[in-house]
Amino acid sequence: MSAIAQSLYSAIGSRARDWARKRQGIDPASAHLTGNRIYILPTRAGLIFGLIVFTMLLGAMNYNNNMGFALTFLLAGIGVISIHHCHRNIADIYLHYLGGHPVFAGENLQFRFVIENRSTYSRWQIRLDWPDGTRICNELQPAERHTLTLAVGTTARGHARLPRIQLSTRFPLGLLRAWAWVHMDCTELVYPRPADQKSDAGTGRSAQMTSGFDRKGEDDFFGLRDYRFGDAPKHIAWKALARTGETLVTEYRSGSTDLVWIDWDDFPGADTEGRLAKMTRLLLDTEHDGEHYGLRMPGIEIAPAANPDHRYACLKAMALFDIRADA
Repeated sequence: MSAIAQSLYSAIGSRARDWARKRQGIDPASAHLTGNRIYILPTRAGLIFGLIVFTMLLGAMNYNNNMGFALTFLLAGIGVISIHHCHRNIADIYLHYLGGHPVFAGENLQFRFVIENRSTYSRWQIRLDWPDGTRICNELQPAERHTLTLAVGTTARGHARLPRIQLSTRFPLGLLRAWAWVHMDCTELVYPRPADQKSDAGTGRSAQMTSGFDRKGEDDFFGLRDYRFGDAPKHIAWKALARTGETLVTEYRSGSTDLVWIDWDDFPGADTEGRLAKMTRLLLDTEHDGEHYGLRMPGIEIAPAANPDHRYACLKAMALFDIRADA
């Protein structure tokens, strides 16, 4: 019987959430929880409280007891007032989406939010629920903002969609529960999961010596970097130190090096996900070694470079490879 009741409860809840989504539509990145989108129902404690008050009312009427009437109406008044405070505690809350950072498949994607109280009174015990966890904001003072991070597990590369979020409260007495659903159409990028070890299927190195930079050249000025312990004093940019107060080191590079090509055709015999895992591992290892690298995939070629934007472009191309735009 309990399994049947649980199944029925889940079905009703799913239908209610789908109805609410159609009624509210998609929320913007800054959602305002207006009063007409907040739902409120008694909790189990609230139902028991109501049953007790009703029983007291019957007893007072049966015995015509004035003290019984007074206590019954007092408790009923407290229950009615708690409805107002419970609804007001979550009404006119603002939820702002701040974004997240790409992760590799299998890692938790961190969706960052700010919950804001623009009213002149404090909010208490606001709870955020999503399929993978719960966060509770115990107190939100007037004109205060509170940052929350929602961790969502990932299993596959591509775009990870922000799940439905439920904001709820049982303040002040726990007799009622007010809640609202937030549906934001926000996604973050999930990179392919890298292979566990360096692949021996192919090095991806170009056959030609291409003009580039080595690590210990002394010929051409390359740029400034932060000081590291052990750097020679003669390489410290003293003028920059006097001007900005930051200890920077002048870096010179010259010579030539092999460019690393992360090439789809260098990993035969594996399926799409296997190739992408090995290519991702090669990219991370090559980047760790400080070498310039490029990417070649069917219909995609990204010229060699070595900087954060280039890393993002290569990983994004692999993450979205052969994935439909509407997936």
